[in-house]
This record gives sequence, structure tokens and C-alpha cells, in this order.
Amino acid sequence: MRLKLLLGAMLLAGTVQVQAQTTPAPQDNPDAPERMADKDDRIVCKRFQKIGSLVATYKTCKTVREWRREREGIRSTTGAGGCGGTAETGICGG
Repeated sequence: MRLKLLLGAMLLAGTVQVQAQTTPAPQDNPDAPERMADKDDRIVCKRFQKIGSLVATYKTCKTVREWRREREGIRSTTGAGGCGGTAETGICGG
């Protein structure tokens, strides 16, 4: 019983020591204002499902500016309507 208590105390002390070593000390980062200056340069990752698979996915990371540019490019090529500019009569499916 005494051995179990001793081992438990050693394990707890080791855990506290590891946590203390892995916690970074607060530092004054001179690059922080520069990084936060332009929110369009922030990287955003999105996960998509692979076509033809119910399980497989892939992840794509781009800046906010690149995602916006891609979205605007898709909107300009598909037209204003939901038909993608393919309906001859002006009515989707008609």
C-alpha cells in the first residue's frame, strides 16, 4: 500500500513537472501587430468530401483573400441565376 502511494505521488509530481515545462512563458512578440494588420492574409482550412466516396475527405488551406477570389470567380462564371447560365428560356429547367 505504501509503495502505491509513493508511486502515485511520483507520477503526479512528474505530470506537474511536464506540464510546467511545456507551458510557454509569456513573451512580448514584436511581430503580432504586423500579423494582425491584414485579416485577408489569415489562412483558413476547409474540409471537403471526395467525390465518389462517402467517407474519404481532403483538406484545402488558403488565405481569406484566395477563398474570396475563388468564390467571386465561380459567381461570375455561373451568372446571377441558380441555373449557371445554361437555361435557354431564362427559367431553370424549362
